[in-house]
Amino acid sequence: MQMEKTISKAVILGASGGIGRQLARELAQRTDQLVLVGRDEAKLTQLQEELSGVKAKLSCRVLDLLDAAAVDDFAQQLEADLLINCCGLANFGPALSLSEADEKALWQVNYQAPIQLIKQVAERNCKVRVVQLSSLAALCPHPYLAAYSASKAALLTYCLALQEELRLKGSEMTVYLYILGPVRTSIFPPELQDALGGSQLQMSPEIAARRIIRLFQQDRSYAIVGKRYRLLAWLMRLLPQRWIIRLIGAYLRKGL
Repeated sequence: MQMEKTISKAVILGASGGIGRQLARELAQRTDQLVLVGRDEAKLTQLQEELSGVKAKLSCRVLDLLDAAAVDDFAQQLEADLLINCCGLANFGPALSLSEADEKALWQVNYQAPIQLIKQVAERNCKVRVVQLSSLAALCPHPYLAAYSASKAALLTYCLALQEELRLKGSEMTVYLYILGPVRTSIFPPELQDALGGSQLQMSPEIAARRIIRLFQQDRSYAIVGKRYRLLAWLMRLLPQRWIIRLIGAYLRKGL
């Protein structure tokens, strides 16, 4: 798939930082219009200024996925060929210590808002490609990231099931799901970043963005991003799940 010929307008959710920011840099050279969406207006404006002079016509929109009404309004107005959702929320620590409010917020951002967007787009029968990013935590429960793992697993199973439903229906809408391992972003606190091996063992946002673009251009509807993380996923399938959970728990416990 040649993106320059098939994608005229792209929208990135979570463009103010991390992978979303790097995807914006990649897409700004490949599309005619690019909409940068995120919670932090100042960071969006800064990114727009940094990208001045690129091929794409740039615009910004502030959106907080915790605001269900705002998400609904955004989805109803959405006009694009490509929507990429990079947003995610994580709470690191013992599962029983997570407050009810924090858990509700996590599920809203990681599951309910993405599904709300997908449903709204599908109801309008839009010819749009939706790229949803997920995590290796969706494939195996992560101690000290219990709610995060559960929300990512729910989103993964929903998207994979929906992909088949859309295929059978002959829908013009396409859902892509890309799984990532640890990436150097601010979603996790510094102590967990150190437990995950710091910068040496984590993928950079720049590399993650380039590989996501490559997978999309190859029209891969589902993929684990990066050889190292594909190997980890293979080990998760090969070994008993209880062993894997214990290994992950011992590893992540270092960040407490």
